[in-house]
Amino acid sequence: MATSSVAGNALRPLRLPRIIELLRIQPLPAEVLLPQLNRVLRTVGIPEISLRTLQHDLEWLLESLGVTGIERVARAELKPTPPPEFHRYRLFYRLIGAEDLIPITANLVFLSEMEALALVAARAQLATPATPGSKDSQAGPLADALDALIRRLGFGAKDERIPDVLAVTQAAPQPYDPAHVLAILRAIRLRDAVEMQYRSLGKPTHPVVAQPIRLVLVEGEPYLWAWDSAAKKLKNYKVARIESVGKRDGLAGVPIGLDAEVRANLLGGFRGVSGSEQRGRVVLRVTAAGAPHLRHRRLGGNLIWNDLPDGSARVAFNTSGMEAVRRWLLQCGGDAVVESPAALVAWFQAETERMAAAYRPAPAVATTQTSN
Repeated sequence: MATSSVAGNALRPLRLPRIIELLRIQPLPAEVLLPQLNRVLRTVGIPEISLRTLQHDLEWLLESLGVTGIERVARAELKPTPPPEFHRYRLFYRLIGAEDLIPITANLVFLSEMEALALVAARAQLATPATPGSKDSQAGPLADALDALIRRLGFGAKDERIPDVLAVTQAAPQPYDPAHVLAILRAIRLRDAVEMQYRSLGKPTHPVVAQPIRLVLVEGEPYLWAWDSAAKKLKNYKVARIESVGKRDGLAGVPIGLDAEVRANLLGGFRGVSGSEQRGRVVLRVTAAGAPHLRHRRLGGNLIWNDLPDGSARVAFNTSGMEAVRRWLLQCGGDAVVESPAALVAWFQAETERMAAAYRPAPAVATTQTSN
């Protein structure tokens, strides 16, 4: 027995997840989907629907979910070919990304102003920086997904209900391929491994087979933490240096607890690659001019700040990202001087000497004059 149009729309939120679950199994024409759906609806006490109501539900999914939901395709485009009993049907519906659709049944009535602002701010923060000279208008996969969610909530591009008071600067992060982010996120969800062509800093591009553990955003740039099958250890990879990503079956022998290790590495103020050489305790002498700018910053674990009589300070903290500490301290110039560890002091002595040499004027070339 078919429901009326009004009742059909009211019960649509109860039907949609069940339609998705049936399409998750295989692409189906509406005529075949209908009896399967009605059997499911009967078992849970939901009224059956007509073919016309089902078509309205499918149109709603097509319009609302867009390129992340379902699509209508001709039978000739389906791979693999559908069973022979389906050959008399011309149009089929199928999921575009089966693992991406999560049914939501709660009724969303109000959104607070702060929640709306948080969505807009998150979208700006996750936007991929544009490549100079590129005409690509896409902001990036995560930002685009948030943009679709904002539109689905009923907010337009210039909706006055969201005050235009937020702006986010991306500084100068290195552009990355949005498709690589999606491939990595999908591999993490499905517990697949990946095969990447990776371009290390100062090294040629080389293949890497790894089990992705977590994607981390550091100052607007994504990094992949993964178990490297060749190195047999947890490493991180800058997504901007990944040239290609392919799917592999999940790796055997991956240690348990790697996600907890990644989280532990991220607890400090600096994010570096995994490894004992990245861990240590840093002691700095901060000038009186620099102290106000560094005070209250979360620099790392077991942070100790000692104010000195002349207004300067001595700061000590544990880090798991010694390489990132180097780069950050270069920004501080002479307002922060490393006192330990010895290896970090030696690195700064060599680096500052190299920098100073680059800025020294070239020696004048002596010329000789000859007399007649």
